Amino acid sequence: MIDPRLDVIGKRLAAVDRIVAVSSAKGGVGKSVCAALLALVFGREGYRTGLLDLDFQGASAHLLLDVQLDFPEEEAGIRPLRAAGTVDFMSFAAFSREHAVPLRGSEVTQAMLELLAITIWNPLDFLLIDMPPGIGDEILDVLRYMHAPEFLVVTTPSRLVGHVVERLLVMLRELKVPVVGLVENMVRKDSRAAVLADRYSCPLLGSIPYEEDIDDILAEAAGGKPLPERISSVFRSIAARLAAGGQTELRRQSADSPPADVV
Repeated sequence: MIDPRLDVIGKRLAAVDRIVAVSSAKGGVGKSVCAALLALVFGREGYRTGLLDLDFQGASAHLLLDVQLDFPEEEAGIRPLRAAGTVDFMSFAAFSREHAVPLRGSEVTQAMLELLAITIWNPLDFLLIDMPPGIGDEILDVLRYMHAPEFLVVTTPSRLVGHVVERLLVMLRELKVPVVGLVENMVRKDSRAAVLADRYSCPLLGSIPYEEDIDDILAEAAGGKPLPERISSVFRSIAARLAAGGQTELRRQSADSPPADVV
């Protein structure tokens, strides 16, 4: 029997130009920080931007962007919350709050399908997805249930992280999934991602310097404070290169664009 939510999901995402899954096979590399910063910069650059946190067990994007987890407005579905004044935001944490939600196997897929089916996204240039760590069901589900996702892969100069990230790149290549680029985070001295990018023929979009207080910097920026130039310049460059790599002409509009009329 065909799950009726699949047709609904297609309608919910019909007005989204590009879906970019921010992913890494390794935890602790700053993937959520990169996704949140990129969403913040895209929003400030005038792109209609959404951020979806799919890390059900470790949702943290709402903390990074200082989002108040009020229960979403309901109207034939739920409306995204608002982050940093410019970003449409949705997370399973809006329902679970800070409670642990143990899920396994098919339960993860069902939770994802439900979240995708009930969320009414506004027309977006970019929907960024903060993916959970690892190579598992969530990646396969995104590929199966969301149209034409691209992957932005986060790595660090660590040899261990690079080794694990390489497994993800191999898998994505075998599945013929487009990798829009690599982002190297937590760079202290030497960058090592260029070799990895060259090996898998994907661009290195930027190297982000290590920032001890990045969580506080991001939360303050979400409240309206300018990002430090050393961070802002890197992410503006990453955003520009990511936008330039798209197949569609992006339309810059105000954050007050009317929501998609989808049921």
